[in-house]
Amino acid sequence: MIVKTYRAPTMQEAIKKIKEELGEDALILSYKKVKQGSFFSFFKKEVYEVTAALDEKPLNGKPAFKKVMKKYTNNNTPVQKSTKKEINSDNIEERIKKLEQLIYKAGKENIERLVSDIKSDIDDLKKAINYTKKSEDIDLSKIPLGMNKHFTYMCDIGIRKKYAYKIITGVHKNIDKRRLNEDEYVKEYLSVVISQFFKQSKPTKKNIVLLGPTGVGKTTTLAKLAAIYKLKENRKVGIITTDTYRIGAVDQLLNYAKIMDIPAIVSITKEDFKNAIEDLKDMDTVLVDTVGRSPKDIKRLNELFSIFKGENRLHMSLVLAVNTKEEDCIDTYNQFKTLPINDLIFTKVDETKTPGTMLNIVVKTKKPVFCVSYGQDVPTDIMKAQPLKVSSLIIKRGVENG
Repeated sequence: MIVKTYRAPTMQEAIKKIKEELGEDALILSYKKVKQGSFFSFFKKEVYEVTAALDEKPLNGKPAFKKVMKKYTNNNTPVQKSTKKEINSDNIEERIKKLEQLIYKAGKENIERLVSDIKSDIDDLKKAINYTKKSEDIDLSKIPLGMNKHFTYMCDIGIRKKYAYKIITGVHKNIDKRRLNEDEYVKEYLSVVISQFFKQSKPTKKNIVLLGPTGVGKTTTLAKLAAIYKLKENRKVGIITTDTYRIGAVDQLLNYAKIMDIPAIVSITKEDFKNAIEDLKDMDTVLVDTVGRSPKDIKRLNELFSIFKGENRLHMSLVLAVNTKEEDCIDTYNQFKTLPINDLIFTKVDETKTPGTMLNIVVKTKKPVFCVSYGQDVPTDIMKAQPLKVSSLIIKRGVENG
C-alpha cells in the first residue's frame, strides 16, 4: 500500500493532487488544517494536510466466477420436482378453440365486430391464465369480466399479483362499466386508485442525509436537490460528504458545489460531521452525501451508522434504485432501518420496465416517498413525490411535465 501526505491551500486542490498522482481509487485516510511557513516567518498560512492511500495489491485468492458457476450448474445435479399443484388449463384452451370455430361459422358479415371483441377477450384470458398458473393465491374466475387485460398489464409493470387483484376488483366496483374498453380512461382511473397507496414526505429538518448502497445514484440525486433548492427556491444550501471511500466521488461532488457556488465540507469522523453541521448552521438546507455500503457488509454499515447515531438534527432518506430486484430493495431497507429512516427516494425509474415495484416497496415498508429521480440531467430529471404523479408514472411508464 502507498501512503502519502499532501498539503494545499484548499481541500479541492489537495484532492486534485491526490487524483493526479494516485488516481481515483485512492482513499482519504485523514485530513486537518495546519500552519505552514518557515521558522522565521511572522505570518504562517493555514493549509489542508491530507493523508491518502492506494492499495496496489491485486485481489488474489478469489475463485474464478466461471468455476463457481460450473459447480452450481453441473448437468449431473438432480432436478427436484415441484410439489405445487398447477392449474390445468387444457380444458379451457380446448373450449376456447371450439368457441372460435363456432363463431367463424356463424356468418362473418353480421358478427364481425362481435368476433373482434371476443377474440380480444380470449387473448386477455389466455394471458391471465399464465399468471394464475404461477400464483395459487389468485382465483382467475373471480377477476371481473373485462378486467383481465388490466390485471395482466399491472402484473407486467411489476405490481405484485395479489395487489393487482385487489386494485382491479376495487376499480371494477366503481368504474363506469360502459367505458371499460377505453384503455386511457381505465388507466387514468387506475392512477387515481394507486395514488392512494403513496404518501408524500416533506422534510421538517434542514439537514437531509442520503443513505443507500453503492450505485443507486445518491450523489447525482443530491446534486439535483441542491440545484433545485438554490436556483428554484432561492435557499442557502450547504453540502457535506462523508463519502471518502474513493477520491473520484469526493472530487465529483466538490466540482458540483463549485459550479453552483455552494459551500461543501468533507468529513470523515463523527467529530468532523458534528463540526461540519455547526459550520453550516446558517444554511437553510444542508444535504449530506454518504458512502455506498452493501447491505451484507455489516461491519462497514455499522461504521457508517456510527457517524449519525445520536444526532437528532437529521432527516434520513433511503435511496433505492428501481432497476434492481424488489427483494434486494427490501433487504437494503431492513439493514438500513437501524437508523431512523424517515422516507424513501426512488431513482433510475427510467431504467426499468417494472416501475410498479415502487408500489410493492411502499406497501411493505409503510414509508412515505420524498422524491423520484428518472435520469442523469441536473436538475431536471427529478420530481417531488406527489402521489398522483407517482402513480401516473407507474401506470403510463413515463413522466409527465408540469
